[in-house]
Amino acid sequence: MVATVAIAAGVMVTSCGGSKASLQSATSQQAVEQDVCEKMQEEKPTLRAVGIGQHFKESTARNIAEAQARAQFARSLATKVKTSTSEEAVGYEVYSGDVATGNSVSDQGSKVNDFVDAVANEVVAGTVPIKISKYILPNKQYKVYVCLEYQKGVSELAAEVAKRVEQKIPDEQKLKMNFEFEQYRKRVEAELEKANR
Repeated sequence: MVATVAIAAGVMVTSCGGSKASLQSATSQQAVEQDVCEKMQEEKPTLRAVGIGQHFKESTARNIAEAQARAQFARSLATKVKTSTSEEAVGYEVYSGDVATGNSVSDQGSKVNDFVDAVANEVVAGTVPIKISKYILPNKQYKVYVCLEYQKGVSELAAEVAKRVEQKIPDEQKLKMNFEFEQYRKRVEAELEKANR
């Protein structure tokens, strides 16, 4: 009987200790060091983007990282352009009072998204790699970080976006909304600057 109680007590102590160990491992944290490309991107979030690629071929890993960085830059820029565009009423804004008008607004909304995405993708072509980090993983794959930058600065980026938006708006639409290039450029620049604060 005493032996049975001793064994039961031993099992309880072991199981409690095991729970504590698994609880500690589940709640403990370990910091992961950032790559220099990620640190550089954080210094100028409006003008830089970072991508990570992994592959057995170094060139493929780099291509993946560059494509990912360009996509990140385009998404970030498109978000800022959409905000500026809606504030400027470039977005074909229409009140939807009925189903027919609602469908029309929905169509115009997708046109605006396509329009803004096209502008962002055109501007992305002006980015260049400024830093590349390469690592070899235990499985012999290459891991490549690429930091891209739009090197002309925020003012030039805003001017390029505004110019491309202006080119895409039909002349009759510009007249209807009284589009003013300089006002729009300032709005885009202000939106871009918000990310740097």
